[in-house]
Amino acid sequence: MIISKLKLWWQSLLYYVIADPADNSITLSKHLFLHIKNNARKSDAARVFVFHISGDDTFGFIINPVIEQATQMCDIQYNDKYKCIGFETLCPSVGRILYEYGLSDNCRVKLSVSIQKTPQGKTYYPLAELKR
Repeated sequence: MIISKLKLWWQSLLYYVIADPADNSITLSKHLFLHIKNNARKSDAARVFVFHISGDDTFGFIINPVIEQATQMCDIQYNDKYKCIGFETLCPSVGRILYEYGLSDNCRVKLSVSIQKTPQGKTYYPLAELKR
């Protein structure tokens, strides 16, 4: 119990995103980006699918999922102006994600990210509000 709480606390320091409702952008922390980069197949373009996790009533994202039907995917991009890496999500929007979490939608918010596996072994990244 205590060890799992310490692990989650440590991960929240390393793995997080900054959600900005002004432009629907999700900025990745350096450690989170490196984790994604190191666990992606080299031949894949970095495409992100953002989704609602109904069992936990949270949101998350997955890199390069295999989806049969036409689906909106986000590209991971480097922002040269701000020297950061992230993606834009319109479905769901950042405002919708923050609304569902009961957070203000008029400022940027830091959300912790945990690293989980699907039953099929694919890595996904649930978003959670940082506990203060």
